[in-house]
Amino acid sequence: MKRCTECEIVTEENTCPLCHKVLSENGNDEDTRAYPVYDQQEYKTRARVSKLAIIGGILATLICFTINLIVMPHFLWVFYVAVAIFYLLVSLNHTILSASHLGGKITAQVISLTILLLVIDGMSGSMQWSVNYVVPFVIIAGIMLISIIMLKVRMNWTGYISFLLLMIGFGFLPLILYLSGVADVLWPSVSAASFGVATFIVMLLVANQSVMTQLGRRFHF
Repeated sequence: MKRCTECEIVTEENTCPLCHKVLSENGNDEDTRAYPVYDQQEYKTRARVSKLAIIGGILATLICFTINLIVMPHFLWVFYVAVAIFYLLVSLNHTILSASHLGGKITAQVISLTILLLVIDGMSGSMQWSVNYVVPFVIIAGIMLISIIMLKVRMNWTGYISFLLLMIGFGFLPLILYLSGVADVLWPSVSAASFGVATFIVMLLVANQSVMTQLGRRFHF
Protein backbone atom coordinates (compact mmCIF):
# COMPACT_ATOMS: atom_id res chain seq x y z
CA MET A 1 0.00 0.00 0.00
CA LYS A 2 1.14 3.51 -0.77
CA ARG A 3 0.24 6.65 1.15
CA CYS A 4 -0.18 10.20 -0.15
CA THR A 5 0.97 12.56 2.59
CA GLU A 6 -0.76 15.57 1.05
CA CYS A 7 -4.22 14.06 0.54
CA GLU A 8 -3.92 11.69 3.53
CA ILE A 9 -5.17 8.64 1.65
CA VAL A 10 -3.84 5.11 1.22
CA THR A 11 -4.03 3.39 -2.17
CA GLU A 12 -2.62 0.47 -4.10
CA GLU A 13 -2.13 2.62 -7.19
CA ASN A 14 1.20 4.14 -8.16
CA THR A 15 -0.30 7.63 -8.31
CA CYS A 16 -2.65 9.45 -5.95
CA PRO A 17 -6.19 9.48 -7.47
CA LEU A 18 -6.78 13.00 -6.11
CA CYS A 19 -3.63 15.03 -6.72
CA HIS A 20 -1.94 12.64 -9.18
CA LYS A 21 1.37 12.57 -7.36
CA VAL A 22 3.61 9.61 -8.06
CA LEU A 23 3.73 7.60 -4.83
CA SER A 24 6.50 5.47 -3.40
CA GLU A 25 6.33 2.46 -1.11
CA ASN A 26 7.61 4.32 1.94
CA GLY A 27 5.03 7.09 1.62
CA ASN A 28 7.46 9.71 0.36
CA ASP A 29 5.76 10.93 -2.80
CA GLU A 30 7.68 12.51 -5.59
CA ASP A 31 6.89 16.03 -6.70
CA THR A 32 5.56 14.97 -10.09
CA ARG A 33 1.99 15.85 -10.99
CA ALA A 34 -0.18 15.63 -14.04
CA TYR A 35 -2.16 18.63 -12.77
CA PRO A 36 -1.45 21.68 -10.58
CA VAL A 37 -1.59 21.38 -6.79
CA TYR A 38 -5.14 21.56 -5.43
CA ASP A 39 -5.11 24.11 -2.62
CA GLN A 40 -7.96 22.99 -0.38
CA GLN A 41 -7.50 25.88 2.04
CA GLU A 42 -7.73 28.44 -0.75
CA TYR A 43 -10.87 26.73 -2.08
CA LYS A 44 -12.48 26.85 1.38
CA THR A 45 -11.55 30.51 1.77
CA ARG A 46 -13.06 31.41 -1.60
CA ALA A 47 -16.23 29.45 -0.82
CA ARG A 48 -16.54 31.21 2.55
CA VAL A 49 -16.06 34.65 1.00
CA SER A 50 -18.63 33.80 -1.69
CA LYS A 51 -21.24 32.72 0.86
CA LEU A 52 -20.62 35.79 3.02
CA ALA A 53 -20.98 38.03 -0.03
CA ILE A 54 -24.32 36.44 -0.96
CA ILE A 55 -25.62 36.75 2.60
CA GLY A 56 -24.40 40.35 2.79
CA GLY A 57 -26.03 41.18 -0.53
CA ILE A 58 -29.37 39.70 0.53
CA LEU A 59 -29.29 41.53 3.87
CA ALA A 60 -28.36 44.83 2.21
CA THR A 61 -31.22 44.46 -0.27
CA LEU A 62 -33.73 43.66 2.49
CA ILE A 63 -32.56 46.61 4.60
CA CYS A 64 -32.82 48.97 1.61
CA PHE A 65 -36.26 47.56 0.76
CA THR A 66 -37.49 48.24 4.30
CA ILE A 67 -36.08 51.78 4.28
CA ASN A 68 -37.58 52.38 0.85
CA LEU A 69 -41.08 51.36 1.99
CA ILE A 70 -40.85 53.55 5.09
CA VAL A 71 -39.25 56.68 3.65
CA MET A 72 -40.26 56.76 -0.04
CA PRO A 73 -42.95 54.15 -0.82
CA HIS A 74 -44.06 55.95 -4.00
CA PHE A 75 -40.67 55.38 -5.70
CA LEU A 76 -39.03 51.95 -5.41
CA TRP A 77 -35.38 52.95 -5.71
CA VAL A 78 -34.51 49.63 -4.06
CA PHE A 79 -34.49 48.05 -7.54
CA TYR A 80 -31.42 50.12 -8.40
CA VAL A 81 -29.69 48.76 -5.32
CA ALA A 82 -30.84 45.17 -5.91
CA VAL A 83 -29.63 45.00 -9.51
CA ALA A 84 -26.32 46.67 -8.61
CA ILE A 85 -25.78 44.11 -5.83
CA PHE A 86 -26.67 41.33 -8.28
CA TYR A 87 -24.01 42.54 -10.70
CA LEU A 88 -21.41 42.86 -7.93
CA LEU A 89 -22.16 39.32 -6.73
CA VAL A 90 -21.77 37.93 -10.25
CA SER A 91 -18.50 39.83 -10.64
CA LEU A 92 -17.14 38.64 -7.30
CA ASN A 93 -18.38 35.05 -7.16
CA HIS A 94 -18.22 34.05 -10.82
CA THR A 95 -15.60 36.34 -12.35
CA ILE A 96 -13.08 36.85 -9.53
CA LEU A 97 -13.38 33.94 -7.09
CA SER A 98 -14.52 31.21 -9.48
CA ALA A 99 -12.22 28.96 -11.50
CA SER A 100 -14.75 28.92 -14.33
CA HIS A 101 -13.80 29.06 -18.01
CA LEU A 102 -12.65 32.51 -19.13
CA GLY A 103 -15.20 32.48 -21.94
CA GLY A 104 -17.94 31.82 -19.39
CA LYS A 105 -16.74 34.70 -17.24
CA ILE A 106 -16.85 37.12 -20.17
CA THR A 107 -20.31 35.90 -21.18
CA ALA A 108 -21.61 36.20 -17.61
CA GLN A 109 -20.23 39.73 -17.37
CA VAL A 110 -21.92 40.81 -20.60
CA ILE A 111 -25.28 39.27 -19.64
CA SER A 112 -25.27 40.58 -16.05
CA LEU A 113 -24.14 44.05 -17.16
CA THR A 114 -26.91 44.07 -19.79
CA ILE A 115 -29.49 43.20 -17.12
CA LEU A 116 -28.12 45.96 -14.88
CA LEU A 117 -28.34 48.55 -17.67
CA LEU A 118 -31.82 47.48 -18.78
CA VAL A 119 -33.20 47.72 -15.24
CA ILE A 120 -31.61 51.13 -14.68
CA ASP A 121 -32.91 52.33 -18.05
CA GLY A 122 -36.38 50.94 -17.36
CA MET A 123 -36.55 52.60 -13.94
CA SER A 124 -35.39 55.91 -15.40
CA GLY A 125 -38.52 56.36 -17.49
CA SER A 126 -38.02 57.92 -20.91
CA MET A 127 -34.22 57.63 -21.02
CA GLN A 128 -33.08 55.01 -23.53
CA TRP A 129 -29.33 55.48 -23.50
CA SER A 130 -28.63 51.87 -22.51
CA VAL A 131 -30.85 50.03 -25.02
CA ASN A 132 -29.91 52.42 -27.82
CA TYR A 133 -26.15 52.59 -27.39
CA VAL A 134 -24.53 50.94 -24.36
CA VAL A 135 -26.00 47.42 -24.59
CA PRO A 136 -25.19 46.95 -28.31
CA PHE A 137 -21.58 48.04 -27.84
CA VAL A 138 -21.15 45.97 -24.66
CA ILE A 139 -22.21 42.91 -26.68
CA ILE A 140 -19.86 43.86 -29.53
CA ALA A 141 -17.03 44.22 -27.01
CA GLY A 142 -17.82 40.77 -25.58
CA ILE A 143 -17.78 39.12 -29.02
CA MET A 144 -14.56 40.90 -29.92
CA LEU A 145 -12.85 39.95 -26.65
CA ILE A 146 -13.67 36.25 -26.97
CA SER A 147 -12.56 36.32 -30.62
CA ILE A 148 -9.20 37.88 -29.68
CA ILE A 149 -8.67 35.29 -26.96
CA MET A 150 -9.44 32.50 -29.44
CA LEU A 151 -6.76 33.88 -31.76
CA LYS A 152 -4.23 33.96 -28.93
CA VAL A 153 -4.88 30.45 -27.57
CA ARG A 154 -4.90 28.66 -30.91
CA MET A 155 -4.33 25.22 -29.42
CA ASN A 156 -7.31 25.50 -27.05
CA TRP A 157 -9.63 27.76 -29.04
CA THR A 158 -12.35 25.11 -29.41
CA GLY A 159 -13.26 25.54 -25.74
CA TYR A 160 -14.49 29.04 -26.54
CA ILE A 161 -16.83 28.15 -29.42
CA SER A 162 -19.94 27.62 -27.27
CA PHE A 163 -19.46 30.96 -25.52
CA LEU A 164 -18.77 32.77 -28.80
CA LEU A 165 -21.93 31.30 -30.36
CA LEU A 166 -23.92 32.35 -27.30
CA MET A 167 -22.55 35.88 -27.60
CA ILE A 168 -23.31 35.96 -31.34
CA GLY A 169 -26.91 34.93 -30.61
CA PHE A 170 -27.04 37.53 -27.84
CA GLY A 171 -25.99 40.11 -30.43
CA PHE A 172 -29.50 40.01 -31.89
CA LEU A 173 -31.03 41.23 -28.60
CA PRO A 174 -30.61 44.96 -29.44
CA LEU A 175 -32.29 44.40 -32.81
CA ILE A 176 -35.17 42.60 -31.09
CA LEU A 177 -35.48 45.52 -28.65
CA TYR A 178 -35.62 47.93 -31.59
CA LEU A 179 -38.24 45.92 -33.48
CA SER A 180 -40.34 45.68 -30.31
CA GLY A 181 -40.22 49.45 -29.85
CA VAL A 182 -38.06 49.47 -26.71
CA ALA A 183 -35.10 51.04 -28.54
CA ASP A 184 -35.50 53.83 -31.10
CA VAL A 185 -32.03 54.10 -32.68
CA LEU A 186 -31.46 51.50 -35.39
CA TRP A 187 -27.78 51.61 -36.34
CA PRO A 188 -26.27 50.37 -33.01
CA SER A 189 -28.68 47.41 -33.00
CA VAL A 190 -27.86 46.55 -36.61
CA SER A 191 -24.15 46.95 -35.83
CA ALA A 192 -24.30 44.41 -33.00
CA ALA A 193 -26.18 41.83 -35.08
CA SER A 194 -23.99 42.42 -38.15
CA PHE A 195 -20.79 42.12 -36.14
CA GLY A 196 -21.99 38.81 -34.72
CA VAL A 197 -22.88 37.44 -38.15
CA ALA A 198 -19.57 38.64 -39.61
CA THR A 199 -17.66 36.95 -36.78
CA PHE A 200 -19.49 33.68 -37.41
CA ILE A 201 -18.77 33.83 -41.15
CA VAL A 202 -15.07 34.52 -40.56
CA MET A 203 -14.95 31.65 -38.08
CA LEU A 204 -16.42 29.30 -40.70
CA LEU A 205 -14.01 30.51 -43.38
CA VAL A 206 -10.91 30.21 -41.20
CA ALA A 207 -11.66 26.88 -39.53
CA ASN A 208 -14.68 25.37 -41.25
CA GLN A 209 -14.01 21.71 -40.43
CA SER A 210 -13.08 22.34 -36.80
CA VAL A 211 -16.08 24.58 -36.24
CA MET A 212 -18.53 22.10 -37.76
CA THR A 213 -17.01 19.28 -35.70
CA GLN A 214 -17.41 21.28 -32.49
CA LEU A 215 -20.96 22.28 -33.43
CA GLY A 216 -21.81 18.64 -34.06
CA ARG A 217 -20.44 17.62 -30.67
CA ARG A 218 -22.29 20.33 -28.80
CA PHE A 219 -25.63 20.23 -30.63
CA HIS A 220 -25.59 16.53 -31.63
CA PHE A 221 -26.15 16.80 -35.36
